[in-house]
This record gives sequence, C-alpha cells and structure tokens, in this order.
Amino acid sequence: VEHMVQVFREVRRVLRDDGTLWLNMGDCYAAQAGQRKTTDRAGAKQQTNTASTDTPSRDVPGLKPKDLVGQPWRVAFALQADSWYLRCDIIWAKPNPMPESCRDRPTKSHEYVFLLTKRPRYFFDQEAVREKAQYGRREWHGDVRGRVGLKAHQAQSTVGGPEDDPSADRNIRSVWTIATQAFPEAHFATFPEKLVTPSIKAGTSEKGCCPACGAPWVRVVEKTGGSIGKGWHDHEGDGSKGQRCELAEAKGSVARCKDEAGRKDSRHTTDWKPSCECRAPLRTACTVLDPFGGSGTTGVVAAKLGRKAILVELNPEYAEMARKRCNIDVQRGLFQP
Repeated sequence: VEHMVQVFREVRRVLRDDGTLWLNMGDCYAAQAGQRKTTDRAGAKQQTNTASTDTPSRDVPGLKPKDLVGQPWRVAFALQADSWYLRCDIIWAKPNPMPESCRDRPTKSHEYVFLLTKRPRYFFDQEAVREKAQYGRREWHGDVRGRVGLKAHQAQSTVGGPEDDPSADRNIRSVWTIATQAFPEAHFATFPEKLVTPSIKAGTSEKGCCPACGAPWVRVVEKTGGSIGKGWHDHEGDGSKGQRCELAEAKGSVARCKDEAGRKDSRHTTDWKPSCECRAPLRTACTVLDPFGGSGTTGVVAAKLGRKAILVELNPEYAEMARKRCNIDVQRGLFQP
C-alpha cells in the first residue's frame, strides 16, 4: 500500500489539475506462512497466472489466514488520506470469471475500478459515456384494473407509460458488466479493452486540448424534453390519471415531455469550445498515462480513440509484449512510429 501511495504521488505530480485517475485492482486472501511453495508448477490453465502462483505466501500482519485482504480499498483509502479525492467506486462485474476451487464462499467475479481526482472540480465528459436507458415496458402510477401503482404493461389500461424508447439514455452507472478478454501472451493481469474505453472517453476530450496549456475542449450540450418540475404526487387527479410521458393538454397529467423528434429527455452535442482563454488556432490530442503499462492495452485503446499515450513498464518481458503489440498496431495505422 505504501509503495502504491509513493507511485501515485509521482502520478499526481504530472497529472493536470483537472485530470482524473482510474485505478483497477484485484483482491486476494491472507494465507498462512509457508503455505505456498515457490517451486509449485502452474498447470496449463494457469499459464497466464504464473506471476501469482510463484509468489510467496501472503502472510499479512494483523490478518488471519483466509481473511479477505481488502487490498483495493486499503489503497483507495490510503490515496484519499494522501490528498486524493475518492470520487467513485466502480464494480467491474465479470460474466466469465476465473473458476475457483473454493467450497466455503462464492466465486469471486468482480474487481474494483476507483475514480480519483486531484481537485474537487475536474474534467469529466459525461456525454461520451452515457448508456441506453432501461425502462422496461411498464405503466407508471396508473389506475390498472382498479389498483394504483406500478403494474405490468400487459394489464388493460388506458394510461400512458414510459415504454422502451430507442433514443433514451442515462448517465453511466457504477456497475460495468464486461467479460474478460483472451490474451495470447504470458501476462497474468491483462484487462479487456472495454474496461479501459469508458475511462479514457470520460477522462479526456475526444475533441482534443489546447496545445499551449493542455486544457481540454468541452461540449456544448443542448437539452430538450424533460420534467415539468412537479413531484410524483403533486398533480391533480394523479391517482386516476397517473403521470404520462406524452405531453397532454389534460391538467396535472404530465410527468415528462418529448422533443420535436419524439425523443424523451433528449441531449445532444451542438458544438465544442475551449475551456481556456489561450485562443490557440489548433488543437492537439489529449494524453493518457499508464504507470503500469503491462501488455499495452491502454495504449492500444487510447490510439483507437484518437488520444496519445505514455506507458511505463519496469518488467522487460511485459515491455517487449507491449512493444510487439504496438508494432502490430502501427502497421494497422493505430500508432505513429
């Protein structure tokens, strides 16, 4: 934990004041001293996990054998105590987790991604990572067969409800269901490209930044539709009429309205503008830093999204993997040599 704090002090030194830190960490369990032998040989299915199977036993002071170490949260709290703002804990839910031989606990199928920042106000492109809304085909607070409340759509009713709307979206949620991604090389801690994508999209501007000061360009967002500003039960005749999504003339029957295109709560980008006053005539791509470069996934995703990337990796074998991978992507036009 102390080592991670020291590493991210250096990251903090080079990070812009409006920048963000996205930290992914797995967890482990405390074990008895001498329980694991470094001479144990990894099986065929564990070849990508050799770094963990060859490590000495995890004898953690203050923890009992079989205790969950809670390593991600220990690091997150240590960074918070070291002046970082801990803004969000994101659950990476894996639909295809690594099988475990445990018999007295659930199989671990999630990891954490922490969003941390240097300042209370920072760049976050909310629009770039909005996701499709999941309303479901239901009626909201309508008089369905003589009963008031949330009822299934198939029930007979004349009350309008928020049925599935292809144009409807919402702010990104804090649970990301992303399958692990196969990697042909011998690296035990690779993460899928889809895990990196939302972090880069939200943390950097797709329009680029000022070449003079590095300030990102920001969206000009137009909002249409939305709420009329009344609460759920502040409408006349709410019990019998419910709150419609359609814009109606009947008094007190409107909860939400649509825009001219028929979309509910529409938001779209109309323009981009600089967030600084440098008035530079050109823009440059935003830069992503990965202090644990590993196999180079961050660099590959950054290039696909039109960003620059700086990767740091101490392990020569992993650095060669990333270099080889980047060389392949140079040929595909993703990287500039």
